[in-house]
Amino acid sequence: MGTSGLTGRALTGLSWNYVGTLGRIAATFLSQILLARLLGPEQFGLFGYAFLTVTVLALVVEMGLQMALVQVPQLRDEDIARAFGRLLLAGAVAASMVVLFADGIAAYVFAVPQAADVIRAMAPTLVVGAVTAVATALLSRDIEFKVIQLAGLGSYVVGYLIVGVGAAMAGLGVWSLVLAWHVQTISACVVMVYFAPRVQLPGNPFRPLGIARFGSVIMVTNMINWLIDNSPHVAIGRWLGPSQLGQYTIANNLVRVPADHLVRNLQTVLFPLAARAQNNDEGVRRAYLTVLAGVALVALPTFTFIAIASQTIVLLLLGAKWAIAADVLVPLSMAMIGHAVEALCGPVLGGRGEPKLELKVKAATLLVMAAALAVTATWSLVAVGWSVASVYLFRWVWMNAAVMNRLAISSLTILRVLVGPLVLAAVCAVVAGSVIAYVASVPPLSTPLWMFLITAACAFIAVVLTVEIIPAIVLGPHLLALLNIMVARRPGIGRVPGLRRVVAIAARMAV
Repeated sequence: MGTSGLTGRALTGLSWNYVGTLGRIAATFLSQILLARLLGPEQFGLFGYAFLTVTVLALVVEMGLQMALVQVPQLRDEDIARAFGRLLLAGAVAASMVVLFADGIAAYVFAVPQAADVIRAMAPTLVVGAVTAVATALLSRDIEFKVIQLAGLGSYVVGYLIVGVGAAMAGLGVWSLVLAWHVQTISACVVMVYFAPRVQLPGNPFRPLGIARFGSVIMVTNMINWLIDNSPHVAIGRWLGPSQLGQYTIANNLVRVPADHLVRNLQTVLFPLAARAQNNDEGVRRAYLTVLAGVALVALPTFTFIAIASQTIVLLLLGAKWAIAADVLVPLSMAMIGHAVEALCGPVLGGRGEPKLELKVKAATLLVMAAALAVTATWSLVAVGWSVASVYLFRWVWMNAAVMNRLAISSLTILRVLVGPLVLAAVCAVVAGSVIAYVASVPPLSTPLWMFLITAACAFIAVVLTVEIIPAIVLGPHLLALLNIMVARRPGIGRVPGLRRVVAIAARMAV
């Protein structure tokens, strides 16, 4: 397949990813808010222990084979079958171990014995995940993100919004979360297996598998990433208890869900694209700088606004019993900026066949995170939040430096890419902070709903005006070049009110 054909399919896949993302974010936010109000921090904390257990074991079960099946240039049917066999065997063994040792995990790892039954009930997901990994890899390899996104969105709506919320209203407590998880994962698995190309019956798991070495590096890297992202949950659950874990989990979900969806779609496209263009440094460099500019342009002002308006957002969405979540939401919002921009680095390095470099950086980051949590986890949730923000920034700086070195990108180029997003973040901070201070002094408008609506509207208008007044600075050359390409493909974009001046500047810069 030619480069232009591959790029076209990648753009189509990316557009489907973001169609699914909008629906998934809406469904996630709605379900999380409803379930948080119905269940409270304690129930979310108990489910959090089970979630932590199965998600870390899922990385061991998956063995990095999902990405390996995507990355290998020539994929044979016997490789698919053997990988499927290994995944099923590992999933069955891991699920059995969870069932047998759930009591010990709850008592000795988390120091919360009452979580044992919930941990045990989550064991079957390890087998389901093994099957899903093969189907997802084959669909991703063919850049069939439409199926992946529709399966993910549909299963989430059924699992959480219908089954989970219904079970919570019926008084099932933490079991409503367990039931929602199983319905969501099983239904998504069934759909993706049905539509996945070249699905094979499980082969002999003990036969040699050439892609296993690449997969093992990916597995270790993924486990370190999991520890970096989830060790705060483990530390909080161990030393501060299930209620504090529930508060942290919900605060983290409020910012993590949009951050993850923002970059995960780009990751799923960047990795196979980088894998197919391993000898085209200029193309990969241009793609990386463009997506970095785009992600930063969304992430910096968005999460800055959330940090400034954290008290209003939590009171509006969750209510007073989640007040502690508002305090930790400030540093976690800042953490998501580092998380979002860093998440673009791994797919570029992995797609180019250099996963060991990412592994080295993540291992060092884990040591820094462990040291930070050893100090802050016994203090407060807010202290943990700021330690997470600091470590995420450290991780991005190092990972970005690795990509800069491999793709010959200068520091000045990165600075030019980030100037516009930093300007928008500063505008958001000044406008949102000023509006909140004023509205809080006007009693009829000081309710959470009015404060949020007025603040969000003012911040949005300020951002739009800034883009309209100084588009060359805010968007930068890479996003303007992308806009020029989009207008060439769809001329109607140039006739959208408010975009004409920006489109004209993009066209002049292209010339």
